[in-house]
Order: sequence, then structure tokens, then C-alpha cells
Amino acid sequence: MKVAVLSDIHSNCFALRAVLDEMTAEKPDAVILLGDMFGYYPWALDTYRYLQALNCLALLGNHDKLLLDTEPPLPTPPYWEIAKQNAQDLAAAPEAIRWLRGLAPQGTADFSGSRVVFCHGTPDDPLYGRYYPDGPADPPWLPRAGEILLLGHTHYPLVRAVSGEGLLANPGSVGQPRDGDTRASWGLLFPEEPRFELRRTRYDVSGTMERL
Repeated sequence: MKVAVLSDIHSNCFALRAVLDEMTAEKPDAVILLGDMFGYYPWALDTYRYLQALNCLALLGNHDKLLLDTEPPLPTPPYWEIAKQNAQDLAAAPEAIRWLRGLAPQGTADFSGSRVVFCHGTPDDPLYGRYYPDGPADPPWLPRAGEILLLGHTHYPLVRAVSGEGLLANPGSVGQPRDGDTRASWGLLFPEEPRFELRRTRYDVSGTMERL
């Protein structure tokens, strides 16, 4: 079995389109979106149209939640205005907002007998928690033996085998990677092994910035 895992698209429809082209060629059995489909970039509706065609398990990210807020949080983050622009863009597809309202920041699934836990953040803070590649070696929420834990939010790809045969992975960010590599970052999970394979996809970054 093969599961495609995407996170932190942030309305970068150009990076997403390139990833979906490569992902489709892999013929995954399932797709997981780890949240923050929207925010940062202005192409929310185009992004939703691509995602709408996927039969996927999706999580709510902190930027997605911001789209649903009617009043700015205090202190107001600098990306509040783009969140409101994204919400206005999605007004052309009201089902997109209904879809977001039905999402949670954490979920579980069973793939071929393997238990997979997935969070936008971390198990102790599913919406806002961050675990970076240089994070502590033994946070209390590490996956147990036979468990697979998928995290998003940081924009940094990570694959780590945990003692006791657990697996921890973060696919990085499709729309805004922060590890010095501008290619879109995503991953493929092979739950029966278990194994997580990081992928990088080229797209027209300079052209995207010109459009921005």
C-alpha cells in the first residue's frame, strides 16, 4: 500500500499542481493532507479546485482556522489580511468553507493493519505544536511500537525511526519549504513496511513570485 502525504500548501496552487502531477503517476491508494491548505499566498480558490478532485483525509491547520475566524485574534498575526483575502476568494465556492469547518487538526487511520496518527502540529498541541528535525530526542508523544506518526506545520521535512519500531515523519511544505530547498516537499508512506519516502518536486518558483 502507498499513501501520499502533503502538508502546508498555503494556497500555492502552482507548487500543488506540480506535486499532483508527480503524485498521480505514483498511483497512491490514499492521500493525507496535514493542514494549512490555505494562507500566505492569494490563490486559495485555485488551490481548492485542485484539492476538490482528491479523495483524501484532510486536517485543519492554524492558517485554515484563521480563514474561519470572523474577528482577528489578539495579538493579530501579520498574515491576518491574507487570511481574509483567502476567505473572500473561497466565497466563490461556499462548499470549501463548509469543508474546512468539518475538519479537525488531528486524526487516525488504519492502513493495512498499521495505525497511523496524523496531526497538523503535535499530539500534545495538534493545531499549533511544532517539532523540528533538531528537536528533543524523546518528547512524551513519540509513536509507540508499530505506530506511525505524521506531523506538519514546521515546513521542515523529517523522517525518524523511533526505538520500539515506531516511525515519525513530516513531509515538509508543498507551498513554502523552509529548509533551503525551493522545490515543493511532500512524501510517500508505505505503512506495511513501515517506511516514509521524502519527495521534492520542481516547479516554476520565479514565475510564481512574478505572479505574486
